[in-house]
Amino acid sequence: MRQSFLTDFRNPEHTGENRCWPCTAVNVAIVGVASAVLFPVSPVLSVVAAAVGLLLVVVRGYVIPGTPRFAPRLVARLPGGDALFHDAPEEPSGSLSPDGGASESDRAVGGGEPAGDDPPGHADESAESPDRGVLLERLVEAGVLDDDGERVAPTAAFEERWHAEMAELRDADTEALADAALEISPATESHAVRQDGQEWVALSSGAEHAIEETWLTRPIAIAEIGGGRAAADFVDDDETALAAAQTCRMFLEDCPDCGTELERGDDASCCGGYHGSGGVPSETLFCPSCEARVYTFE
Repeated sequence: MRQSFLTDFRNPEHTGENRCWPCTAVNVAIVGVASAVLFPVSPVLSVVAAAVGLLLVVVRGYVIPGTPRFAPRLVARLPGGDALFHDAPEEPSGSLSPDGGASESDRAVGGGEPAGDDPPGHADESAESPDRGVLLERLVEAGVLDDDGERVAPTAAFEERWHAEMAELRDADTEALADAALEISPATESHAVRQDGQEWVALSSGAEHAIEETWLTRPIAIAEIGGGRAAADFVDDDETALAAAQTCRMFLEDCPDCGTELERGDDASCCGGYHGSGGVPSETLFCPSCEARVYTFE
């Protein structure tokens, strides 16, 4: 009976292999402080509070609700916090855009090494790409986005077309997505990759000596291929269409691949990613079911 109770009470999302050590450390510290404060009042109550608190940390992952929201940011400000708690950076998905998603996040693989400044499969057009203000103006004029001065959002016409394209792509296998990506991407070669239980669309330039590839998760591939196709009805050039597809990912509410409601998080590795030494985690949009990041807000 006791075993059954503990099993039902345990939270596997925050324990075992999924345990967030910054969250654990912060909660153990909170339990210790609370116990110390109670000790002068009642040693017995202090011991009980410590025992109950530690039990909750062991079986639930944390005592204070919402710990995953603030613990990574707290640890990020501690000297050596990243080195103590974080593994190597996770490698987020790339993008179909000409810069490979460098303005937001990219994953390029070449013999297991991160890509350099110029990922093959994406022309080096960053110097010629429109800045954000110019891009926003273009997309508003084209009817892709609506800007009322307070809020920017996709227009109803674009959003309807975009979601229709994503619904069609959702049923496609990853090989079909790889083929579809070539229709709107500067890349010349693509193929599906299956690794560690996840599926990716890999894009490259096809150059003889190119060993690097840009990888896209299925959610991002579906969102950007669908967005690129939808934007083609509103803009005249492929570069702007791809930029629109990448930008509009921030407006998604449901996962393009599985339909699960997206959640807000941050890019700290314990509870969502990695932010680098001494940095403050960036806010992210991710799918809890696919365990895939859909957008990183700058």
